[in-house]
Amino acid sequence: MAKVKVRTFSVIRDVLGADLVEIEVGAPETVGGLFSALVQRYGERFKNLIWDSDTGQMDPFLLVLNGAMIRSTVDMDRKITDGDEIAIIFPVGGG
Repeated sequence: MAKVKVRTFSVIRDVLGADLVEIEVGAPETVGGLFSALVQRYGERFKNLIWDSDTGQMDPFLLVLNGAMIRSTVDMDRKITDGDEIAIIFPVGGG
């Protein structure tokens, strides 16, 4: 089991309730496994921000895993380990 720090911003921070949260990720210890653990802990409100309700697919956004930029749409199988830190950089609309 990997304990991971998750940095949050904007609407994601609002749902998770903090700038930084720690979460334990069981098998699979991947970025996708982390998002499954986040959905389990934070429920539908978090899930509805991340996944497109029409397609069921994860929305495209950037992540920073230990200082390296990765993408939500192609890097869900990336391995994570105990002590990793990931930032969720979710696009914010406005105008």
